[in-house]
Amino acid sequence: MAGPAPAHGQSAYDLFGSARSSALGYASTALTTTSGVYANPATPARRSRGVSSFFVRESFGLSALRYGSVSSTWPVAWGSLSAGASTFGGDGYREVHYSLGYARGLSFGTSRRTYVGLTGRYYHTRIDGYGAAGAMGVHLGLLLPLLSSLHLGAHATNVNGPSLVEGEPLPQTLSVGLQYRVGDDLRVLADVFKDRAFPSAVRGGLEVRPLSLLALRAGVTTAPTRFTGGVGLHLDWLQAHVAAEQHAELGWSPSVSLDIHW
Repeated sequence: MAGPAPAHGQSAYDLFGSARSSALGYASTALTTTSGVYANPATPARRSRGVSSFFVRESFGLSALRYGSVSSTWPVAWGSLSAGASTFGGDGYREVHYSLGYARGLSFGTSRRTYVGLTGRYYHTRIDGYGAAGAMGVHLGLLLPLLSSLHLGAHATNVNGPSLVEGEPLPQTLSVGLQYRVGDDLRVLADVFKDRAFPSAVRGGLEVRPLSLLALRAGVTTAPTRFTGGVGLHLDWLQAHVAAEQHAELGWSPSVSLDIHW
């Protein structure tokens, strides 16, 4: 199992996000144009158009470890709303997650806008022979432009400490990252990610756009060591992303996502 499965009351598969994030080594905390159920809760505040995202991942090529999600964001006059759902597992074990979020930009009397967001996620896990349980988690996000080309991001999950089973809390994580953008052709991203129950991990990603409709991506993570890569196709209202992750011991995990802008 990828992620912090053994120490928590569920698998934490909902931490994956999108194929674009996967290709960038999951260094997406400060990525200002990302989408998906695990995107920084503050990111929707930057959108001027609605977007619906679909994501599928099959960890290590095993159908039993297949994960899927769908999410949408709607910009409104007083901020942005987002909603999503994801699922993981099979007949004997099933996780389902439902999310609802709100984000907006704040000026604080200056020309520089700070973006904040809050997402509530309901977790439900069912195990045949053992029953089912649910819990509500609260996620917080921040995006701050330090320069026109440099953004700082922060994302905290399950800050209220929810638990499906007493003594086994859901994953509580904190990530802080930077995005450095050179025009529309190059993005360099770096994150420090900390799960409360595990050592800190460093994540890095690079996105290059040799053509306006094509993006090439690569990334790496520590703890555990993983190498990632992928491509994206941008056709204005439609964006398709393909990614592959290589784990030193467990092998390859392919993923795909589709973003529809409206």
